[in-house]
Amino acid sequence: MNSKLRPETTASTEPAMPRDTALYLILDSVERRGKLIHGRLHGPNGLHCAIGAFWADNPGITLSSNLINEVAAVNDSLGPNATPKERWSKVRSWLRWKLRTMTPAKKA
Repeated sequence: MNSKLRPETTASTEPAMPRDTALYLILDSVERRGKLIHGRLHGPNGLHCAIGAFWADNPGITLSSNLINEVAAVNDSLGPNATPKERWSKVRSWLRWKLRTMTPAKKA
């Protein structure tokens, strides 16, 4: 199934990367960029959305369409008028939160 929010993605017959690993790698790609675009995988001047940044760093990796849509929804949640830096900050914050909530709390 293709992504609803990133229709330029293509279906794959390969198994999707595990969700937690994918979120970690998406965060890694986002953190190295400092700017994200709205509404599409790749844009001018080498800029990307969060998922586009992931695929620029990890070509050929399969992600589930549900994960692509979830991350793209957060990426685009500020609307098209947000700056690339504002969008980066929002997505980075959300990814960090998402990974924290997936990790069991340590017992002292």
